[in-house]
Amino acid sequence: MSTPPYRSAHARYAARAAQSCGFAFRSLDGEDGYLFEVRDGVRRGIFAAGAGTPYALNDARAASVARDKAFCAEALRQASVSTLPGRMFFVTKRWAEMRGPGREPEDAIAYAEAATYPLFCKPLSGSNGLFAEVIADAAAFADYMARVSRDHFAILVQPFVRGAEYRVFVLQGRALFTYRKHPPHIVGDGRSTVRALIGAIERDNAGPIERTRVRDDDGRLVALDETPPLGVRFSLEGPANRSAGGHASALQDGAPKALSALALAACEALGLGLAGVDIFDLSPHRDLSVLSVIEVNSNPMIQTLEDHDRWDLITAIWRANFEAGLG
Repeated sequence: MSTPPYRSAHARYAARAAQSCGFAFRSLDGEDGYLFEVRDGVRRGIFAAGAGTPYALNDARAASVARDKAFCAEALRQASVSTLPGRMFFVTKRWAEMRGPGREPEDAIAYAEAATYPLFCKPLSGSNGLFAEVIADAAAFADYMARVSRDHFAILVQPFVRGAEYRVFVLQGRALFTYRKHPPHIVGDGRSTVRALIGAIERDNAGPIERTRVRDDDGRLVALDETPPLGVRFSLEGPANRSAGGHASALQDGAPKALSALALAACEALGLGLAGVDIFDLSPHRDLSVLSVIEVNSNPMIQTLEDHDRWDLITAIWRANFEAGLG
């Protein structure tokens, strides 16, 4: 079965799933496919991708709570769902009169002066790993604040932790599939600098490579101007998103019991019918005995399934979404 060449991945998946279900699919914005309709002969549904969300399985209330990373973390904490600690700060004074004190840019700078580093910072409403960065010291934090404020209004500041990362995809109260997420890596060729090797990584965005932290297998921080020997592998600290150059392994149906239980609890706390739940395994032996939710994505991309040729899972997701979205 062929896949239509829409720019929107969601449109490609919906079109193929609609064909499998015997439904009619029509893009409403040509070859882009960011707005499309599906008909089953009687019912009709309109779905928006891009800046919208095509998942009718999530209502606007639940999706908006999940989209705000600070709100999401607090909702999980209130439901006794294990999640990483963090502090939210505004990076602009705009609309300061509409909020209480203690979270303004000057408060963030004061917090950074006394913080234990490294920190991990990300925008409240960010996606694809953009501006999700490891921050080394107070000067780097001030620089980050200045850069992120051009595009975002607030950030979540967390301790930087290292652990095995997993994505559990939840669909209507069950763990549909899971996989291990890996951060980007480079391999020395004996000629190129670390900076040049990072620049050659395939990614879906043009993140600022000069601010990337790199470690060797012994945990040593590596300078960006260093030239690694041939065949030596290095890992990039930060987001393991596919769009940042990360990759996935060990894709499996369902999920191990511990991962499934935590992911389902997170979705229940937020009221989500569909989500990608990112989880750290922080246990010393990586045996899933110490788990913590990183974040919950109410509009998850599923291109990893396409990479693994799991069109059966893509169709299962969209079949359920059609049932929720066809009115």
